[in-house]
Amino acid sequence: MFCSILFPTHGQHSLPQKTTEPDCFKDLNLDQIIQPLLLENKEFQLEGYFYTSLNDKQVVIYRQEIMKELEDESLCSLFKSFSDAVNGLQKYMEEIKEYDDDYLTKGKILHCAEQYCWQVSELSKALSRRGLTSPGLSGFKSYLSEYTGSAEFIKLEEEVSKLREKLSSVEYCMLIKNDTIKIREYEEQEDHSIKILELFERFRQGDVKEFRHILPEDPEAPHVEAAILDIVADLYKDAFKALDGFCENQGDFFDGVLSEFAREIRFYISWLEHIRQLRNMGLSFNYPTICDKKDNLYCYDMFDLALGFMLEHKSQHKVITNNFTLEAPERIIVITGPNQGGKTTFARAFGQLHWLASLGLCVPGSKSALCLFDNIYTHFGVEEDLETLSGKLMDDLKRLRDIQSKATENSIIIVNEIYSSTTLMDALTLGGRMMDYFAELGALAVCVTFLDELASHGEETVSMMSTVEEEDPARRTFKIVRKPPDGLAYAMHIAGKYGLRYDQLDGRLRK
Repeated sequence: MFCSILFPTHGQHSLPQKTTEPDCFKDLNLDQIIQPLLLENKEFQLEGYFYTSLNDKQVVIYRQEIMKELEDESLCSLFKSFSDAVNGLQKYMEEIKEYDDDYLTKGKILHCAEQYCWQVSELSKALSRRGLTSPGLSGFKSYLSEYTGSAEFIKLEEEVSKLREKLSSVEYCMLIKNDTIKIREYEEQEDHSIKILELFERFRQGDVKEFRHILPEDPEAPHVEAAILDIVADLYKDAFKALDGFCENQGDFFDGVLSEFAREIRFYISWLEHIRQLRNMGLSFNYPTICDKKDNLYCYDMFDLALGFMLEHKSQHKVITNNFTLEAPERIIVITGPNQGGKTTFARAFGQLHWLASLGLCVPGSKSALCLFDNIYTHFGVEEDLETLSGKLMDDLKRLRDIQSKATENSIIIVNEIYSSTTLMDALTLGGRMMDYFAELGALAVCVTFLDELASHGEETVSMMSTVEEEDPARRTFKIVRKPPDGLAYAMHIAGKYGLRYDQLDGRLRK
């Protein structure tokens, strides 16, 4: 039995969702990626869906298959139109509840019901002509077919149709003189508008510009219209009594599952729209294989989404992609290399990749195999807090201790430039203990560091390095490759830049 487009079972659908931004979002720049999307779709309240990571492989695959099918733009557009319409009708109904309980309001309720029936019927007809394959969308299609064929919906359609027919037959005359309006029944009076059109037809000289103006539906003097309708209701008691009965019995005509679907489908649609421009730039997105174990994890051509969106309108800048592979027992990536070489960007992209994959979304890259997690813990450097007199080293130790108290073997830990404020020997000692902890814990981890020694900690460690151009080591390639650290070579470049190499010093001293 279909229950949700986001969860295959009722039990999974009823689990609580996070209402606040996860702690890792700012460090990983996920806030820069997600917030614009949430603002564009504010009325659908999608925060919980993007803030709550999933560690249930079944749910992630369920979502992936739905999103793959929604890559069909015509199908996606069909659902978007339905979502917009139902959401608009629901908002309008909420506004109507604040109005006076008069016939003007009751007419609006009838109009909403009529539009609702039309939207549901049209979507059901459109889907009946399509062969949907994902369990989620095919399940919704079956539910919709059953709902539109149910006695409840058929009765609603029939009542709306009969009532609309009755009210359409209501005709009356208004005599407006000064500030007085008189209402009476229509008594076959001649329609002067027809005669006027016939009179001016002789002056027609072909198609002309349209000058008629479409008047808004909502009245500018609702109290006057409501008073007129009260008088008309006395003239046509049967029709308006039927309207009273409809509003009393069918006032809440929205089906709960369809209403929820109209909101939940925006989770997928909003993401596909959000990344469309990046795809048009030639950047790849894929649906990762979800692994039960950390035996063989990889991603090819991944990139930092936040950076991608920032460079979206800057054609002179190219988004650099990178790869990583981890084969058991490898679990920890240690990234070294020159500053401003893309190390932190790689670490952020790694975290973004896993978070988005856990939501069941397509992720940056051409192909990937990833594992789910219970949480992502990040430690990115912060400035010293002058108010608390807390030094950077103390902050590093406190935050790492906090991670150690919470992380499990199913967590992901991303640490960026830790212990940079202390001496080299102390940093090596503390960094070694941190690596021992990571290795013993068994969690997936990324460590960006200036300490080359950490890159050869053990068999669980993979060394990666940000590279520079061979001809000009001052120019960064922003490519992070799997190789042992060679910080010494870069140190020689720095020394040469400032004239401090041995040959440079010797040359000056001999002069």
